Amino acid sequence: MRVWRSSISGDYYSSSGRRFEAQAILPGDIPSVEAATVLDEVLGAARPLTRLRSICTLVRMDGLSARVDVATGVTGQEKVPAMVEAEISGQSYQAVEFNLWKNVVHVVVSDEASKRSPYDILGLHVLDAARDLARMENKQIAETAEGCTEKVSDVAYSDWGAMSSPPVSDTNPFEAIRASIEYIESQGYAPDFMALHPTLWGKFVTNSYVRDLVQAGVATMGPGGGEFTLPGYPTIKVVTDYSLTQTPTATAGPLIGDSRAPAVALALGPIEAAQYRDERAGYDAYVIRQYLEPKLVVDEAIDKICA
Repeated sequence: MRVWRSSISGDYYSSSGRRFEAQAILPGDIPSVEAATVLDEVLGAARPLTRLRSICTLVRMDGLSARVDVATGVTGQEKVPAMVEAEISGQSYQAVEFNLWKNVVHVVVSDEASKRSPYDILGLHVLDAARDLARMENKQIAETAEGCTEKVSDVAYSDWGAMSSPPVSDTNPFEAIRASIEYIESQGYAPDFMALHPTLWGKFVTNSYVRDLVQAGVATMGPGGGEFTLPGYPTIKVVTDYSLTQTPTATAGPLIGDSRAPAVALALGPIEAAQYRDERAGYDAYVIRQYLEPKLVVDEAIDKICA
C-alpha cells in the first residue's frame, strides 16, 4: 500500500486519493496507516537535521514540475514631488522552472531481526532513514548554493585558523565577510546568513581577531553561537553543515547570502511512503520517496569566499 503527504497542506492521502481521517479508518487502510505512521516518524526525525533548508525560500507544491514566479523584490520611486501620485510599483518576479527529482530511502526489517532484537528495530531504521533523507537534501542544497559566482575575488579566503605568531591569527575573517556583505547590500539585498562547514566555523570563533572584536564590543556572538552581529549590518545567522566545503578552494568556500531574496529556492514536492511484505524472503519493508529541487534564483544575493 502507498500513501503520500501533501507538501502544502500536510495531509495524508491514499494512492486512491482519499484523505485519511483519524476517526474513519477502514480495515483495508491499515497497511496505508502503517506507512503513513512510519513516514511521519521519519519526517519528524529528519526535520531538525535539514539545516540548509533555513538558507532557502521554500516553494511548496504537490506536483513534480511547475513554472513558479518567485517574488524577488519591490522597486520604489525616489523623490516623489508633493501632490504627485507615485507610479504603481508591483512586486518583481522571476520565473523559475522546477522539475523535481526524488530521494529514496528503503527501510527493511527482516523477520529474524524483528524477533531476535530486544529493541525497537523499526525505530532504529526510521532514525537511519531520517538521517539519510536530511543528508541528501543538505548535500543537494550545498551543491546548488556553492554554484553561485564569486563576487569579491580580491578578498580571498586565507586559513582563518593559521597562527604564525601565536596568539595572533594570520588572517582577519571579517575582511572577507565584510566585503561580501557590502557587495550584496550594494545590489539591494540584505544578507541574513553565513553557511559554512563546522570546521571553518570552529576556526572562525577561535580566530584572535574575532575574539578581540567580541571582547571590545565591536562584534557580538549569539548566546548559542548561531549568529553574529557587526555594527551597521543586520544579524547574520550562522548555519553549519558537513555537506559544505571543508577546505575552501578556488571555486568553493563559506557562503554569505540573503535567504529572502531569494538567493536559493527549495521546491518541496509530495512525500510518498509505501509499505509491502515479501513473504518468501521474510521481511517487511517501507519505501520513502521525497521529491524536491533546490535552485539558484538570485545570484547577486549570494557570494562565496574562495581561496
